[in-house]
Amino acid sequence: MSEPGDSEVRWLALAIRSESDQPHEWSYIGWTIRNRVLSHRYPDTYQGVILQPKQFSYFNAFIAPGQSAATIYERAKAGYAGDATGWAENDLARAEDCAHELIRAPRWQAPFGVDVMHYYSPVSMKPAGSKPPWAPTAKRLFAPSGVDPSRFLFAAGVL
Repeated sequence: MSEPGDSEVRWLALAIRSESDQPHEWSYIGWTIRNRVLSHRYPDTYQGVILQPKQFSYFNAFIAPGQSAATIYERAKAGYAGDATGWAENDLARAEDCAHELIRAPRWQAPFGVDVMHYYSPVSMKPAGSKPPWAPTAKRLFAPSGVDPSRFLFAAGVL
């Protein structure tokens, strides 16, 4: 993988922060996204993976026909400013540090295999108790060490 550009780091940082407010979960989310970038089944940029329709729920509200990626990014970044939960002032900067380290990390540092390209949050599924359509095809659903399985389940081998 080539040296990451600032834009790719920012896209990954915004994605991992929008998916979780828990920094200990960020690297798992980031590695899942990185696995997609490295796969022939998905776009080969972080922006491309993140902007795929219906993949990262936070971004869905900001994607509109004819909008540039830069506009979508700025709208998504500003989205939490008006949100009641908000982001801590330094959250995005911390997420950018995590994203930069993750993108530059050698593959052997990954916490799981390259076949882990999906995850979901059981507590966020609607209706409650439902699963994403791909979950039954996963070879393995698991929560990495230190991750509450009610918050996130990761999937290996989704077809």
